[in-house]
Amino acid sequence: MMRHGGSSGQVRRSLDLEEEIIKLPACDMTSAAEKFKLTVIGRMFHKEGRNMEAVLGMLPKPKIWDVEGRARGTSLWNGQFLFDFDNEEDMAKVLRKRPWHYNRWSFSLER
Repeated sequence: MMRHGGSSGQVRRSLDLEEEIIKLPACDMTSAAEKFKLTVIGRMFHKEGRNMEAVLGMLPKPKIWDVEGRARGTSLWNGQFLFDFDNEEDMAKVLRKRPWHYNRWSFSLER
């Protein structure tokens, strides 16, 4: 809770609010790590006016990433997407091509 001072010079004070702790059940992350070991997640910096399906269809093409037929893109939400690769070499090749952009649309990628 905040108390705002006016022109009288009152001191602005904040009370510490307790953050809700989210407890996750114990689980073995080995299977998830294996399932997504050839996956990258991306995010468009300027998502307005972008056709995500068109971007995902173009990035694997020979003149861009050159992984056509060996990588599949999926739109997630809010300008976010992922690519699943068939092999480590193609994924590493794409990750080395920084900074990432397509048709003046910048985006980030993370393994």
